[in-house]
Amino acid sequence: MSSSSQTSRRGALLALALLPAVMLGGCFRPMLAEPGNGSPGLKGRLAAIAIDPVEDRVGQQVRNRLSFNLTGGAEAPPARYRLVLVTSSSSDSALVDALNATPQIDTVTLTTDYTLLDPATDKILLKAKNFTRKSYNSGLQRFATVRARRDAENDAADVMADQIRLRLATWLADHP
Repeated sequence: MSSSSQTSRRGALLALALLPAVMLGGCFRPMLAEPGNGSPGLKGRLAAIAIDPVEDRVGQQVRNRLSFNLTGGAEAPPARYRLVLVTSSSSDSALVDALNATPQIDTVTLTTDYTLLDPATDKILLKAKNFTRKSYNSGLQRFATVRARRDAENDAADVMADQIRLRLATWLADHP
C-alpha cells in the first residue's frame, strides 16, 4: 500500500471515530448551566430550597454545609421548596487493641433522612435516606478521642451535604 492511501485511510477512520462526538456535541448541556429561555436554571431552583431548623449538633453541621452548597453563600431567593432533615450519628469500634482492650479505630456512621416538600401544599416531592461513614483514631486520651470523633462527624456532615445536594440537583433536573 502506498503512503497516500494509508494517510487517506487514517483520515477516514479518524473522521468516522469523531462523527458521533460531532453529532452529539449539541445535545449535551451541563446540569448547572442557565437555560437560554430566561426561566430559572437549576442553580436558582437549588437556592430556592428552604431548610427547616434541626435540633442536634451533627444535624446543624449538615444543614449549614448544605445551605451554603445550595446558595453558594449568596442570599437565598424566595422559597419554592422546603427540606426537612433528620440526622442521627452512631459510633462503632472497628479495631480493638488486644493488650489493653481499648479501641484504636472507631467509625462514625451518619444517617440522614430528608424530605423535599412543596411549601404551599406540604406535598412530598422527594423522600430519601443517605449514609456516610468516617473512621477516626481513638486511644487512651479521652479528650483527644472526643475531639477526633467530633472532627469525624464534621467531615461526615460535609460529605453528607454534598450527597444530598447532588441528589436534589438530580431530582430537580428531572422535574422542572
